[in-house]
Amino acid sequence: MTRLTIEIEPEQHRQIKTLATFEGMSIKEFILSRTLSERKPVDLKDATQKLLSDPKNRDRLLEAISAPSRESRFFESIDDLKDALGI
Repeated sequence: MTRLTIEIEPEQHRQIKTLATFEGMSIKEFILSRTLSERKPVDLKDATQKLLSDPKNRDRLLEAISAPSRESRFFESIDDLKDALGI
């Protein structure tokens, strides 16, 4: 086996770890799946369910949904939503 080491900011590590957790993978599995295999289309319904399964994210999403329209935010993709949530 060969070892690969990269230096990243703590926030980048947290984001990668969170995304890996949402996918039910280790960081290693997540990175390898994103770099060495073809990307599968995102199932938005499944991705939303994963986000809602975490109490902290669920509360933030439900708060955003119930906000008055002038304060509501619209996201073009699941990646935009994840960026807004900081994950």
